[in-house]
Amino acid sequence: MTNSRARTAVVKVVRRSGLAEPFLALRAEVGQLRADTERLRLDSEQLRAELVRLDADLDESRRLNLRAAELLDIVYEELGARSSALEEAP
Repeated sequence: MTNSRARTAVVKVVRRSGLAEPFLALRAEVGQLRADTERLRLDSEQLRAELVRLDADLDESRRLNLRAAELLDIVYEELGARSSALEEAP
């Protein structure tokens, strides 16, 4: 039995048993749940992509902070050396 034949058979049984309205309500609810699930899947994909971007940005920020710390150390060493040289000068 194909999928469309199975649906037709279910609809006929539902109509005969007087469950058409609840069946149609459930069918609509299932459709809404499918749409909500798809929307959530797309949202989660977007969030994953954003997380990857933020992770890369964080790595770059850490790299730049380390470089800034290295440069600051060089500046302090240079200032210390100049200060010592000025103190030793007559």
